Amino acid sequence: MNHAIHLTDEEIALTGAHDVRVAHCPLSNMRLATGIMPLPALHRHGVRAGLGHDGGTNDTSDMFHVMKAAVGLQRARHEDAGIHPTIPAVLRMATLGGAECIGMADRVGSLTPGKRADVVVLDPATLNFAPRFDWTGQIVFNGQPSNVSEVFVDGRLRKSRGELVEVDTARVVREAERAAARLRTAA
Repeated sequence: MNHAIHLTDEEIALTGAHDVRVAHCPLSNMRLATGIMPLPALHRHGVRAGLGHDGGTNDTSDMFHVMKAAVGLQRARHEDAGIHPTIPAVLRMATLGGAECIGMADRVGSLTPGKRADVVVLDPATLNFAPRFDWTGQIVFNGQPSNVSEVFVDGRLRKSRGELVEVDTARVVREAERAAARLRTAA
């Protein structure tokens, strides 16, 4: 389920009782002014959650920003720095939680023998990670796309030294702009 924002208490309980998984898209919810997902209540009912971007309003495709927003929205709404999702919980939502939500936790979402080798390597020697003492907190609150030095998808190198591998980014941008122009014309 995506955007489970305006659920009643009964619907939240049913969601948990039926093992429904939810995708939390906090940046989309903020941009569209649609509300704030009741993550703490869903969590209390055992609902598993992952993080998402929500295609049309992806806000730079920055998962670090999504993690910060997911934590920050709940803290601001409940005025409680210990409310769910905690910092470790939101990092899990961004990894294994997402894999659980799409039914792929047996293949992706964690560095486990037998799973696909999907790995993001961060460069810890950057100013935004200093001082280095709470790695989980630093990844969630300080992480930026520029910290990603390498990305492997199913064991294949897709980003190296901060640059996409085998991707003509200028062509991708041109094709995206042409597609957007066709959509504007059609609308």
